[in-house]
Amino acid sequence: MILFTNGSVIDGSGRPAEPLSLLVDDGKIVDVGAVQPSSEMEVCDCSGCIVAPGFIDVHSHSDLEVLEHRPEKVRQGVTTEVVGNCGFSLFPALPEGPLVPSFELFARRGTHRWPDAASYFDQVEEVGAYTNVASLVGHATVRANVSGMKAGAMQPGEMKSAEAHLASCLQQGAIGFSTGLNEVPSSYGDFAELEQLCRVVRQHNGFYTSHLRDYKFRILEAVEEALNLGRTTGVPVQLSHLQTVGRKNWEKMEPVLGLIERAVADGVDVGIDAYPYLAGSCHLTQFLPTWALEGGTEELMKRLALDRTRSQIANETEAGMSNSWSDLLVCGVADSEQPGVAGSRIQEIAGQWGCSGVDAALELLLRNRGAVRVISFNQSDENLRKVLSHPLTSVITDGLVTDGKSHPRTFGTYPTLLGDFVRNRKWFSWEEAVHKASGLPATRFRLSCRGLLRKGYWADIVVFDPGSIGTRSSYLEPDTPPEGIVHVMVNGTWVIQEGRLRERYPGQALRH
Repeated sequence: MILFTNGSVIDGSGRPAEPLSLLVDDGKIVDVGAVQPSSEMEVCDCSGCIVAPGFIDVHSHSDLEVLEHRPEKVRQGVTTEVVGNCGFSLFPALPEGPLVPSFELFARRGTHRWPDAASYFDQVEEVGAYTNVASLVGHATVRANVSGMKAGAMQPGEMKSAEAHLASCLQQGAIGFSTGLNEVPSSYGDFAELEQLCRVVRQHNGFYTSHLRDYKFRILEAVEEALNLGRTTGVPVQLSHLQTVGRKNWEKMEPVLGLIERAVADGVDVGIDAYPYLAGSCHLTQFLPTWALEGGTEELMKRLALDRTRSQIANETEAGMSNSWSDLLVCGVADSEQPGVAGSRIQEIAGQWGCSGVDAALELLLRNRGAVRVISFNQSDENLRKVLSHPLTSVITDGLVTDGKSHPRTFGTYPTLLGDFVRNRKWFSWEEAVHKASGLPATRFRLSCRGLLRKGYWADIVVFDPGSIGTRSSYLEPDTPPEGIVHVMVNGTWVIQEGRLRERYPGQALRH
């Protein structure tokens, strides 16, 4: 038995902190209150610290990282992750045919393939993980299996195959279905296709999470599309990493939140998630017109090599920009030896090469076979505060480890939330922030007996120092461990103790 004592307990519900003790035995919290220590207990003195539920990252891209025992998430207090977001999951097995650069987030898988959700969960259980893992089924992955990188509606036989893949994975324990509607091939799915697939999700009591079709000029229409899927199918809708991208669209945030609140009033089951950063990160190909990526990377390279099609791509890309080329910082490229590229903004590269920003972007894609990742400075402080403070918003990382410089959210989302936004800026109370990182996402995604410090709940616990929690991770130097995380326990097992990572993998596969 392990007794947490002398700490300030924030239970994840939003209730005020209390000076309580927690007793843990056999993976569960067995008592909460004025528990007296005894000789058979290991006593963890939490004096000066906050004891909270482990953080729950419901928008993670650590599909591979959990299997590789990467520590970035658990170091910042994460004990549970939901992977398979933005339309990309490791199952059903990715096809051998041509793909688009966005699938390179799974490049490290090598030749390993997971034919279905059961095989993925089985491997999590076989090798263990630092964190508990639930997973969505990715629309892009399903569509790639049955229709490749082909634009337009799926044929009836392809649609039946997509429904069968989705139903099978949901039956095997996937928690829901995700789309990435401004990324090929998910972007090729129209409302009718999504509606049909969401009906399958509803039949299996799952969730629909949407990386929206647009976060820029047509964000209102994109939000309405997601909400209408909830209206017509009854499926719970999660709006992923909600934001309005680019100064030209910042004024749209209030109308967006108004749409959501009216939908909730009408009975639509809606949730929001967001990360506490002004910048996001994505593949540079996300800025291209979707037709340019039809057929996969090889076809894109051919189009960029031809003056006529390259000029058309450039014109449409420029017309769709809501921020400037100075807002895009290159953080990773296939050819890491290229001088003056990684760590530079695209407009700076354009200056070096004597060309326009869009021409520099397309040349980068051509030289790197589409494998270019950028940090995109999208938001305003005012809008970030509106979204993070909204009562429906769970705090997420949207993080993954990439070649080059990963986004700092991968290493420090929750220390940033607590150190910067709670202690320094005072946007939230400690209790509100912990709720948004634990109790709220657990309730939203029906993660049974997790997210709260209650008797009978799994012992997923983080202990942090409120005076020092934070991170030095930055966009140029992201790979920096956070500060102030003292202990992390997953399912009653120490994973971090006195700030030291232990090679233990008690995380469970959370089959829905």
